[in-house]
Amino acid sequence: LKQGDHVVCIDDVYGGTQRYFRKTVTPTYGITFDFVDTTNLDEISGAIKENTKMLWIETPTNPTLKVTDIKAVADLIKGKDIILVVDNTFMTPYFQKPLDFGADISLNSVTKYINGHSD
Repeated sequence: LKQGDHVVCIDDVYGGTQRYFRKTVTPTYGITFDFVDTTNLDEISGAIKENTKMLWIETPTNPTLKVTDIKAVADLIKGKDIILVVDNTFMTPYFQKPLDFGADISLNSVTKYINGHSD
């Protein structure tokens, strides 16, 4: 991503991620964010702009368990120059494999469930 790019992000994203995006990424790098209900494809479509380069989802979210349909979102942005990132921390790669559903990047916090949440 570069200055002037835009990201659509799930509205129920982990608090630390949301704060990092709003308080560090936007003022430091000039990347803007819209936080939307990604369980609603119309909201995602409405938030996509000409400069949208990434769609960031966390599914299911923690602790509210909001579930976004990864494949439906991937299909929605197919053919657009938008990267789909899935924070898969809550499910772990054992239970859910976002890349199999069309995500471009899947990430997991290894300080949570993968290692027994020993932080």
